[in-house]
Amino acid sequence: METTENKTHTGRCCNGRRPKAHWIVLGVIGFTALLFLFGAIIMWLWNGLMPVIFHLGVITYWQAVGLAILARLLFGSMHHGGHHNAGRRHFMWRHGNRMRPGGNDATMRWSYYDQYWNEEGERAFNDYVRRKTVTGER
Repeated sequence: METTENKTHTGRCCNGRRPKAHWIVLGVIGFTALLFLFGAIIMWLWNGLMPVIFHLGVITYWQAVGLAILARLLFGSMHHGGHHNAGRRHFMWRHGNRMRPGGNDATMRWSYYDQYWNEEGERAFNDYVRRKTVTGER
């Protein structure tokens, strides 16, 4: 007699559905719940602080969500990892040394910073500190 344990595993369970499907559904539900929680937290913080500190009005949940979207559009501060300018910084890092010599570009000048600091920087800084401490300036 053959049992079902001896059959090969097909990667399916729960009446033939793929096991990953429930994780996708849970992820969508969790993401939606976090969005609602985020709006509620903004509303709670605003209503707890702004009327008392700045004598502003109380806001609703949807006004809090709109405020978060407006802040994102104006300031761009809700991104993760700070990679919104990574492409531009990467370009400047890779191509900064190819800029024409004698140009008045700040990137061209900064390319000499490490070399300057290694050759003259520490000595020049110590001389500067010595001059300032002798004259008593701050």
